[in-house]
Amino acid sequence: MEKTTAFIWAYALFHPGVNALRTPIFAEMVAMVEGKEVSFADFLFEEPHLRSVIANYSFSNNRPITKSMITWWAFQREDQPLLSLETTMETEHIYARNRYLHEHSLSDKNLVESLGNKAILEKHINIRASDYRFADKKKYYAGYQASKGPKAGTKVAELLEMARQREDFAEQDIRQRYEAIVDAFITYLADNALLMS
Repeated sequence: MEKTTAFIWAYALFHPGVNALRTPIFAEMVAMVEGKEVSFADFLFEEPHLRSVIANYSFSNNRPITKSMITWWAFQREDQPLLSLETTMETEHIYARNRYLHEHSLSDKNLVESLGNKAILEKHINIRASDYRFADKKKYYAGYQASKGPKAGTKVAELLEMARQREDFAEQDIRQRYEAIVDAFITYLADNALLMS
């Protein structure tokens, strides 16, 4: 199951849409029925090409793969607790879009929509935190005492850690986090024997 999930994510970057998955998935279903191991041997990914596709892919919020990737990233941490199925999660821009529009402090406007700038965040927190500078967002990530009582913070471990350890989240942080996500994804595919040797 994990190998199939990893394959679907990577394959969707090259061939979006359910119809494109029919050929490779059907071949592996036949292999399973025949008692063979699922390998996707005819559809392995070449790492440099995959990195290039990821670098040029538009991870916009309206693409389901964006939320899937940042959710996968959040749960790569051992300290990430399971979240309630009733919790509505949204895509958070750690470096706010409005901040970029007002400050123009990124050398490349595409960094705002980079995977390195996106995380999952509970909807009730995202509404309050969405347009703020990072120094202000930290309060919402960590939770705070309001006049009507305490406001709970996020349960996303990475954002809690950022709130404790960082004063700002800027261009270099977006780039470093992007590289960490992509490297982890490539390792995930390699661990599932989905990369060409």
